[in-house]
Amino acid sequence: MLSAICNHHLVKMLLTSINIYPTLNFLVLTIVTSIAYRIIYNLYFHPLAKFRGPWYSSCFSLPLAIISIKRWENQWVDGLIEKYGRDAPIRVAPEMLLFPRPSALKEIYWDRSLNEKSTFYGTGLFGPPNLFSTLPSVEHTPLRKALGAAPWAIGDVRKDWERSIDDQILLFTKIMAEKAKAGETVDLCDKLAEFAADIMTIFSFNRSWGFVKDSRDERGLLHNWRETLDFVGFSARFTFFRKYILNLPGVASWALPKPSSQRGMGYLIHEADRAITQREYEISEGIYPEKPDFLQHCLDARINDEPLTPLQKRSHVTLLIQAGADTTGTALGAIIRFLATTPGCYAKALAQIRRAEAKNLLSTPIQDEEVRAHLPYLIGAVKEGMRLNPSVTNWLPRIVPPEGKMINGFFVPGGMDITSQAMVVQKDPILFGPDPDAFRPERWMDGKDVELEHGMFLFGVGPRVCLGKEIALMETHKLISEVSD
Repeated sequence: MLSAICNHHLVKMLLTSINIYPTLNFLVLTIVTSIAYRIIYNLYFHPLAKFRGPWYSSCFSLPLAIISIKRWENQWVDGLIEKYGRDAPIRVAPEMLLFPRPSALKEIYWDRSLNEKSTFYGTGLFGPPNLFSTLPSVEHTPLRKALGAAPWAIGDVRKDWERSIDDQILLFTKIMAEKAKAGETVDLCDKLAEFAADIMTIFSFNRSWGFVKDSRDERGLLHNWRETLDFVGFSARFTFFRKYILNLPGVASWALPKPSSQRGMGYLIHEADRAITQREYEISEGIYPEKPDFLQHCLDARINDEPLTPLQKRSHVTLLIQAGADTTGTALGAIIRFLATTPGCYAKALAQIRRAEAKNLLSTPIQDEEVRAHLPYLIGAVKEGMRLNPSVTNWLPRIVPPEGKMINGFFVPGGMDITSQAMVVQKDPILFGPDPDAFRPERWMDGKDVELEHGMFLFGVGPRVCLGKEIALMETHKLISEVSD
């Protein structure tokens, strides 16, 4: 009997293996055939097949996602420029072309027919759509109109907020001087990001959250933001993950920050919700803030005579801090690093400050208008630092309309993504000269700045240019002037 049972099991196992192996073989054959078909189609028959680029990123989106999460993207793009040159677009993904020349910026980002953002932005990992992540042009335009007026103009920023920025600069320089006197080692880039975060909370909520005063990353907000960017970058670049995995029930919501966590982005959302509720109650009681901060701007905004939805209010109040803190901190750190490692440039900037002080042209703290009027070399140093080390080096793709489009002399079929990148266009040797990798503030002198500005892309250009550009420039001009003196 036992022998019969054993024989029976052996027979069953044999039959099972006979049934399984053909299934596995068929599955493997299907996968291999699909991959081979995708490679052949993308390299030889795809609408973008005529454009040069690495075969692996032309066939699959996963390599670009891996390059991003490993933080190799800048070096990888440099290699592409070295291999393929700048005169023709480079295929960096199956359906995306990189245009390396600054001359393409106007054609891509100013053309209203190209104002449709790619689904590259549509990860949903920053929460509800805001000005940055709203894809359709028909939705972005009224939203931009509602939120894009005052208080963003330089005159409004100076009138309403420069004194608050002055207070933070005085506090920051005092605390840094105390730490230096005590021989304490600090990561200056982190401290500069904390300074920028306080400026953004003042502009958003009319009060500082104490990053500088307490000398800490409040609730780990900046650290959490940086961690989030790795996952967002991977998700945006890996098309299958973005379109299918993130859309599975519960996946995107699992990845989103939780207000209840009281840490990082969750803390930011919690504070935004609390501030919105408090402000709406105060308004109902007839109490209005002395200065119209960005929170008030969001509450006052109207689209077709209707206020923003609760989710729109939250997403835009948090956007300013998300977009403006670490990026401005990065710019400040880069400019100081370049000045510190280029003693001749620092000496020229300092000498210009000293001459202006001797003529009583500068206040304490220095005012933004004074920097722009009397410190052209320092302005050149700021622009040069931002040129060489742009805070945002992301892809910013737009969708080509169905009929296709001529871009920089090349016809691109409809439905494809076209993009440029700050790290590429801001080092163009035709525009910036034969030494585009050198820190040389002089290149911005002698009336050349207007021409060179056409190649600056760190704030974006066109109808979707960064709203907070003037705030970032003001705090950068003022702080760099103070710490250089």
